[in-house]
Amino acid sequence: MASRLTLLTLLLLLLAGDRASSNPNATSSSSWDPESLQEGSEGKIAVANNSKMLFIESILEATSLPATNSTTNSSTKITANTTDEPTTQPTTQPTAQPTTQPTAQPTIQPIQPTTQLPTDYPTQPTTGPFCPGPVTLCSDLDSHSTEAMLGDALVDFSLKLYHAFSAMKKAETNMAFSPFSIASLLTQVLLGAGENTKTNLENVLSYPKDFACVHQALKGFTTKGFTSVSQIFHSPDLAIRDTFVNASRTLYRSSPRVLSNDSDANLELINTWVAKNTNNKIGRLLDSLPSDTRLVLLNAIYLSAKWKTTFDPKKTRMDTFHFKNSVIKVPMMNSKKYPVAHFIDQTLKAKVGQLQLSHNLSLVILVPQNLKHRLEDIEQALSPSVFKAIMKKLEMSKFQPTLLVLPRIKVTTNQDMLSIMEKLEFFDFSYDLNLCGLTEDPDLQVSAMQHQAVLELTETGVEAAAASAISVARALLIFEVQQPFLFLLWDQQHKFPVFMGRVYDPRA
Repeated sequence: MASRLTLLTLLLLLLAGDRASSNPNATSSSSWDPESLQEGSEGKIAVANNSKMLFIESILEATSLPATNSTTNSSTKITANTTDEPTTQPTTQPTAQPTTQPTAQPTIQPIQPTTQLPTDYPTQPTTGPFCPGPVTLCSDLDSHSTEAMLGDALVDFSLKLYHAFSAMKKAETNMAFSPFSIASLLTQVLLGAGENTKTNLENVLSYPKDFACVHQALKGFTTKGFTSVSQIFHSPDLAIRDTFVNASRTLYRSSPRVLSNDSDANLELINTWVAKNTNNKIGRLLDSLPSDTRLVLLNAIYLSAKWKTTFDPKKTRMDTFHFKNSVIKVPMMNSKKYPVAHFIDQTLKAKVGQLQLSHNLSLVILVPQNLKHRLEDIEQALSPSVFKAIMKKLEMSKFQPTLLVLPRIKVTTNQDMLSIMEKLEFFDFSYDLNLCGLTEDPDLQVSAMQHQAVLELTETGVEAAAASAISVARALLIFEVQQPFLFLLWDQQHKFPVFMGRVYDPRA
């Protein structure tokens, strides 16, 4: 209490001294001794509290009167009131006040007269966590500037997925997936994500925080070589926000679809949708649906591309392929002068080659340099920086006529994506999902997220499809691909992998 009174007294004295430098009567305020209020009865404390109010009233008058009269009126008012106010009035003022003394003459702002001086300022009432609405479209300039950023993010995400898929699959088995397809689906979900789910999705996808233009940029990444469509299915009791529906329709050309209460009918609806959007390459994505299905996330991608230089089917012959510790015979496509860009990467101990396809796509293959090296070693050493360096070097390499031996392959992969997401340390879909931008329902889980890929490589070209995934394969140097290899289908314009995978057994 003493500190508060001393501070207020000093403020008044400083003000009076400044304004009354030419007025000898101004010193009357200094005859009042604040020390007498620092100890004694409750009555004296009450006077101190009332005096505080009087000081402020005096300051108000001082700021509204001419300088020659302000101090006299202020001090007169103080003297009169400090002697006339009763000393038994109960105190209601808070006790917490700043204790630091002013080091310079204070600047006093006008204060509105009040009968009570509050010291606690109420905050805005909390109505729940803020949930931003879906991102709106960006300008063309913003969209163009984000293409390179999105391409880099897709490369990083692709390698994360590759390692996650590899960890979930049995050793030395084929696999194929579409990182672009899966990223498209998750980015559509990101449109309605809030708080921690939004942050976690951005981390998984390797997106910068608040990557506003990503939705529009993804639209520009689809070419004639492949088409990618996403779909969200939900139960009848799950109300979807209109803002999400409108944004999803604008950015992804699809709106969430309502399921019925019949699990069998829902299963048929979903599988029919997948078959239609993969040119019937994937006829049945799901075998069953939980009876309490609430949210199903699907993405389908269909790719059909031809070699810029086709293979002669008459030259395809059975040849050796090293599988595990044995040698098997598989159909091998052959060409004596096939245009291939290739080199040997010493970091990976691998032959790297690129074959051109239609629609500005290409097939890239990484195969161990010789039988002494394993595909597993290439996988473990394939970091984002190494991968980007390889693709940069390929970009500068010339396509040269090459003796090419490449297996004719077909790869099918069916994967539960919920387990893959958990492998990526994203647990929100199962435990703590926040899609406040999609629905107001806080009790929400993803019931199913499935990914199936089909890749077929023949003499005429590549045809692949995925319900949230697919991939493709390719050829190299005197370029004999006769042992397990890693492949990716590369978008040469936007510089990202559309499909990715590996082949251990071309017969599978």
